[in-house]
Amino acid sequence: MENKKIIHSRTMLFAIFAISLLVSAALISGCGDEGDPVTDMMNGDGDKVTEPEPDPVDPVVDPPAPGVSFNQDINPILAESCANANCHDNVASGGLNLTSYDNFKKGGKSGAAFVVEDADNSLVVKYIKGEKQPQMPFGGNPLNADQIQFFVDWINEGAENN
Repeated sequence: MENKKIIHSRTMLFAIFAISLLVSAALISGCGDEGDPVTDMMNGDGDKVTEPEPDPVDPVVDPPAPGVSFNQDINPILAESCANANCHDNVASGGLNLTSYDNFKKGGKSGAAFVVEDADNSLVVKYIKGEKQPQMPFGGNPLNADQIQFFVDWINEGAENN
């Protein structure tokens, strides 16, 4: 009889152990794989997961190139090549006075010297390129390509008094 009690106790212990094991397994599987370093490094397809990629860094964007300045780029060319005695100074050949921004903007007898943001249709560009005759500066050396480009860029950028 004593043996039957021991066998019965062992059977009960085994049953309790088996039930506990099943409950524990169910709880663990319901929690996912948190805390398991092997499965933490695996995705659902069994592929190894690497550290997340850092956010891509925005590409370096160069600041816009400084625009052409009337005071630093255009006016010195006008002063040296155009607004000299008996040309486009206070006497103003063709009614165009190039001694100041306001006079330049006002234009002369032929009309506005420049069309803001439209260098191709600006008289000053046509004259300094030789597309309109006489090429300017009249009787002097033609402006070089860089100087002409200053006028084109300045006008296309808005022809500001800066």
